[in-house]
Amino acid sequence: MQIRIILTVALLFLGIQSAYALPSFSRQTGQACSACHVSYGELTPAGRQFKLMGYSAGNYVIPLSVTGVASLSKINNTSSSIDPTITMAKNGSVIPEEASAYIAGKFYENLGGYIKLTLNASNTNPVFNSQGIQTGTKVGGDTYLDASEIRYAMSLLNDSHNIVVGASLNNAPTVQDLWKISPVNGFPYRSSNLINAWGIGQFGPTTMIDGSLNSQVAGISLYTMIDESIYAEFAGYRHFSTPLNVISISGDLNTVSSSINPYWRLAYNHVQGPDSYMFGTFGMITDLKGDANIAGSSGGKYTDIGLDFEYQHITELHSWSTRMTYINEQVDWDAQAVSNMNHDASHGRLSTLKAQIGYNYKRLLGSQIFSFYTNGSTDNNYWTYSQNVTAGACNQSSSDLAFCSANGSPKTSGYGFELYYEPIPFVHIALQQTFYNNFLGGSTFYDNSSGVLREAKDNNLTYIYATLSY
Repeated sequence: MQIRIILTVALLFLGIQSAYALPSFSRQTGQACSACHVSYGELTPAGRQFKLMGYSAGNYVIPLSVTGVASLSKINNTSSSIDPTITMAKNGSVIPEEASAYIAGKFYENLGGYIKLTLNASNTNPVFNSQGIQTGTKVGGDTYLDASEIRYAMSLLNDSHNIVVGASLNNAPTVQDLWKISPVNGFPYRSSNLINAWGIGQFGPTTMIDGSLNSQVAGISLYTMIDESIYAEFAGYRHFSTPLNVISISGDLNTVSSSINPYWRLAYNHVQGPDSYMFGTFGMITDLKGDANIAGSSGGKYTDIGLDFEYQHITELHSWSTRMTYINEQVDWDAQAVSNMNHDASHGRLSTLKAQIGYNYKRLLGSQIFSFYTNGSTDNNYWTYSQNVTAGACNQSSSDLAFCSANGSPKTSGYGFELYYEPIPFVHIALQQTFYNNFLGGSTFYDNSSGVLREAKDNNLTYIYATLSY
């Protein structure tokens, strides 16, 4: 029944592709989306080259596109919560989840961009009672300048080498990455916005570089690609805010230092016929300041170092791909974080691992299976449920988290699959299922609104969505 509803919604919006394979790019290059995309989000070697050269290949066209997303999110069990909307707002309901407008394409010779204004219609905010206990989740709208960039690139040719040099101005570290494996555009390429009600991501606690800085910083990167094989990029980011509410993300934001926060990316890339592969590393050092108005907010220096890998075999009929991302984060908390008992110790660690295998048939039908694993330092003051905790993310006055650990560990692991269908250009319909083996420390954890133990499998998630563009 629910799948039929989603399909109906998709047909109603027919004519409004994925947020990545934009119609304006297709009109500009005169090529089908399949030239640059295997499926939603996944770039081909030609797609990476188009991005590398500043989105500027092809003709001048009006660089405008729009996308819309309708979805259904269904969590396995909400019975532990004093109000089911805490566990998952709009659970099992079809909703208009998101809409975006883009200025995306060629602006001038060697200059192009991908500027995205998003209305998150399912943005979630906690509701607290007079004792500070969360009693519900409010679903509202949030319009902001989403992960965007403007690029300039040029090719320097000589008798022995082909060298591309370029620059990117962007507001989300890793959005400029060519392989779309590293966090901002990472796989699976879409997850439910309603997961924001949990206070952590669909795959558990995440590192700072993994989306926590999106739309909150601005930076300039300089990059080069040598002989289509060696890629190097270095960038610096600073805090960015604007008085214009229409492009300002809402909610509890990270207080990023105004000093330079460095980012780097190194990769080896090889393409031979239908096969391509990449081995790479990336990372960032971020300096945060604690926010006195947010319980559990802590300042500190976050050092994130990542490794990633991708292999693709792409033909007109069958395409296979596999990719992996590992990130290790070391955090040195400031003195206030420890003295206020936000954290157990002055140093913390968090590691995340994600892997995926995908198959696509004729750019029409596809599937992927994925797995994820997160673990890190035990931190009772931050993660553990207790009525005596007055700071940290699980404090009992204005908790940031709907769920809390029973043992102070962030350990979260599981697996899932996604099936998708692209019946015509610019329409993507998918069923995604996530299963949890561990959640916040083990096979059981606490509902922070009621103090009732939950099982990891209670958070098993079904997510059905339809993405359409014009």
